[in-house]
Amino acid sequence: MVDYVYLVVACVLSIELFLRLKFMSYVNSIGRNSSKVFHVIISSNISDHWKEKMVPVYAFILLKNSLLILGILFLIILVFSSFIVLSSKVLALILSVTGVVVSIIISLTYLKLRVIFLNE
Repeated sequence: MVDYVYLVVACVLSIELFLRLKFMSYVNSIGRNSSKVFHVIISSNISDHWKEKMVPVYAFILLKNSLLILGILFLIILVFSSFIVLSSKVLALILSVTGVVVSIIISLTYLKLRVIFLNE
């Protein structure tokens, strides 16, 4: 039973990290900047000089956002890992079909309650 409590807390903390650290804004930024890079590279109306200036700028932005996404995912893994250290049964629960289904239910329920109570 304690393992399920750990799972609930880990899911809630992970969702809060995901939302508060604006994970999806970084993903969307990567998509936007990737399309800008492809537009600059493919366009025949843009000079090579301008391409040489802009492609590294976009590449740096893509790298920065990719590293931020990696950092957020690492923090979420760290949350789950800390609960695995507290109880060895948590890992088996997380990797089981039951654990995955319970995690999904917990996460969706928490997101719905969060929308209701925080009006987001």
